[in-house]
Amino acid sequence: MTVEDQREFIRLQEDQHAFTDNKKAYVSPICTEASMNTQLYRTLLHELGHYVHYLEVVERPESEKKDDEMKEARDNFYFRLPQMEKEKFAHQYADCLKQKLTEEKVIPFDRS
Repeated sequence: MTVEDQREFIRLQEDQHAFTDNKKAYVSPICTEASMNTQLYRTLLHELGHYVHYLEVVERPESEKKDDEMKEARDNFYFRLPQMEKEKFAHQYADCLKQKLTEEKVIPFDRS
């Protein structure tokens, strides 16, 4: 496993996915609680993090005028950023937002 794969494996375990190693692959049964943890409370927030990062780099720079040429340059800059940098931002954003929403008792959602 790559380092990033190992990190994702740990995240999945933190989401309550139970894995067994059958010597060919790691297998995890589908579980509603673990799936909700991954999809709603981590992946959705992570994808929002990508959007926020894009807005901060391309759409909302405070020091530049709002002209199309500069926006295109910022857009090109964003899409040239290393994928790891974008992923790091999105993971940090998701972690912070999840912590805040948990502290405010917004998540986890009541399923009763």
